[in-house]
Amino acid sequence: MAPKVSIVVLNWNGYRDTAECVQSLRDVVYPALEIIVVDNGSVDGSLNALKRRFPSGIRFIGTGKNLGFAGGCNAGIRQALENGADYVLLLNNDTVVAPDFVKEIVTAAEGEPRAGILCSKVYFHDRPDVVWYSGAYFNSLLGWGRHLGFNKKDSGGSGAMETGRPTGCAMMVTRELCERTGLFDEDYFCYAEDLDWGMRAKRAGFKVLYVPSSRVWHKVSASSGSVGVAASLYYSTRNTLRCVDLNRPLPLPLRQARYLSILAASFLSLLTMKTPAAPGAKMITKGFRDYLRGIKGELR
Repeated sequence: MAPKVSIVVLNWNGYRDTAECVQSLRDVVYPALEIIVVDNGSVDGSLNALKRRFPSGIRFIGTGKNLGFAGGCNAGIRQALENGADYVLLLNNDTVVAPDFVKEIVTAAEGEPRAGILCSKVYFHDRPDVVWYSGAYFNSLLGWGRHLGFNKKDSGGSGAMETGRPTGCAMMVTRELCERTGLFDEDYFCYAEDLDWGMRAKRAGFKVLYVPSSRVWHKVSASSGSVGVAASLYYSTRNTLRCVDLNRPLPLPLRQARYLSILAASFLSLLTMKTPAAPGAKMITKGFRDYLRGIKGELR
């Protein structure tokens, strides 16, 4: 009997992308599959529009307000676990998937008893043979990392392998992981909650795996636009600082050096973004200050 998989897709004012994602999920070939769409307090009517578009075969949940990526996904994960899911697969709404992506990632999970988090290979949607994520490197001492294979032509890949950090874009978790480590930390709101869960998983003895045969295509610009580029810099800076301090504590002098490393990485990323430098720099600085002040949750 095949393990039950619940796919959780988070929608927030994104009818068009979510509808395309769900439509691709309807073509997935897997015998024990549930699709849960969590509407995170949309105000554009997209929840009702999605219900009309998909009148059957999809479970819809409305949170009533925007709980952030972490809180919205957790609502879906809790429902999936209550429904008896063995695995919960979190999927960005701005993705489309290969019909066998569930089968491939479940096969990898079933073959590794210590698997806790497994991630698909993710391509750029507008360049379908170019890689966005094929595993990742992360240095917890420096507080930064990078996606492996990023912006390169696909070179295939062998079997599942351990990776430095997961991506919440296409990430499957086991029931055992959820029961032993808890779910996303909702104090992050968005950004770095996947990194945090990956680090907690490893500390608990689970493996974080990358599965190249499970394929997903991601509209990268749509995802970053959901919170705004400047706000993404705020969350990324604040939450990365919090994540590494919680999961890899260091003595004060080394911690301060890591803060400088994270700030430098944030300012370097700003240079590659299509946003005015001054607002971006202001948000990076605010993210750093808010972390030191102990401010969590949604940007105010």
